[in-house]
Amino acid sequence: MATPHEYVPTPTEVVASWIPHDARWDKQARAAARRGVTELRQYVVGLVSDYRDGGVELTDEYDRRTIDAVIEDVELGGGLGRVRWDGVRDAMLTPDRSGVW
Repeated sequence: MATPHEYVPTPTEVVASWIPHDARWDKQARAAARRGVTELRQYVVGLVSDYRDGGVELTDEYDRRTIDAVIEDVELGGGLGRVRWDGVRDAMLTPDRSGVW
């Protein structure tokens, strides 16, 4: 729980700062972002709500704990319904460290 003077990132900030930098889901998320905001939203919502990486269920405990931490941070800011998916898409469409879009 955040203290009264502690900064709480918005759900958009949480998702936009997490997924482009997590190698486990970066490639799939970037591909979804290239297809559009709706595809990106569906991919990320499936990941955090259903523990599904596309059509594959996440069974690794470390992966699930990562998702749980993201969910906790997103919920502090108001939940997935408050994510500005265009902002997340913009973050995904910048080149990664290898220069891949």
